[in-house]
Amino acid sequence: MRHRSGWIVCLCLCACLLLAGTAGAADTSGGAVSRGAFVDALYDAHVAHGGTPVVSEGSAAPFRDVGSWSPYFEALCWAKASGIANGYSGGTFRPDAPVTRQQAAVMLYRYAQVTELETEEISGRELASYQDAAAVPAWSREAVTWAVDRGLWFSGSAAQLRPAGTVTQEELAAMTEALFRGGLPAAEAPLDTGTEGLALELRQCSTTGATVLLKNGTEETFSYGADYGLYRQINGGWYQLNHDMVVIQVLYTLEPGASQELTFHWGDLEEVGVLAPGTYRISQSGTLGETPAAVAESFIIQ
Repeated sequence: MRHRSGWIVCLCLCACLLLAGTAGAADTSGGAVSRGAFVDALYDAHVAHGGTPVVSEGSAAPFRDVGSWSPYFEALCWAKASGIANGYSGGTFRPDAPVTRQQAAVMLYRYAQVTELETEEISGRELASYQDAAAVPAWSREAVTWAVDRGLWFSGSAAQLRPAGTVTQEELAAMTEALFRGGLPAAEAPLDTGTEGLALELRQCSTTGATVLLKNGTEETFSYGADYGLYRQINGGWYQLNHDMVVIQVLYTLEPGASQELTFHWGDLEEVGVLAPGTYRISQSGTLGETPAAVAESFIIQ
C-alpha cells in the first residue's frame, strides 16, 4: 500500500511572545492584517527581544488619524519617532487599512536599519527570479529585495511575489518570528517520493519535538543520515526551517521489513527552537537500495 500522508493534529499550548499584540488586530476579509496591527505586532516583537519600550503618555499624536484614543497609539509613537512608519501625505497613517506585503517589507527594512539586524547589500538576483518582479514599485523595491533575500517574504508562491497582496495573520506570525531568527527561505514541496512500502508515521509531536516511526516495507535496504527536513506551510507555500543543515554521510540503515523510531528535538536546530502554531512537515531522505528515496509526514501545532 502506498504511504498515506495524513494530518496529525497535536493539541499544544504555545506561548508566542511575538504575537501578543495581534489579538486586537483589525481584520478584513480573509484574515488580512491592518497597518496599525502590523506596527503593533512589530513593536511587541521589538520589546520581547530586548527593545526599549516607549513612554507615550503625554506625547503628541504621531498622525492625524492616530491619537491617544487609538489602540495603536504607543506602537505608532515608537514607529514614527524611529523612522519606521512615515504615513501618507497629509499626515495620516490609515491604521485600519490592510497592510500590503510591500508596505510591510518597507517597515521591516527600516526597522532592521535602526536596530542591529543585518542589512548588508544584496544582489537582487533572487527577486528577479519571480515572474512579477517588475510589478514591485521603485519606492519599495530595495526593501522587497532585502525581504526576499532574508527569507521574510511569504506570498505562498515560489513564482509570484504578489507585492500588492495583503498580509494575513498567518503571514504576520511567521514574519515577526523569522525577522529575529534569520528568515525562512522558500523551498520546494517537502520530499516524499511515494515509494511503496516506505513510510514515516508520526507518533507524537509538540512545540519542542516529535517522535516518528520509520518503516521499511520494501525488499531493499533504506540508508539514511541524521539530517532531516523541517518545513512550515504559510499561505499555501512551504518554507524550510532548518535551511542550514549540513549533508553528512549515511549513518543508519533500515533493513527490509524493519522499523525504527526516530526522535527529533527542535531545540537542537539553531534556527528553530520552539515551534509556533502552524502547519509543518518532516521529511527523511536517503537511498533505497541504490535509488534516491524520501518520505514525509505533516502535522499541526495549535
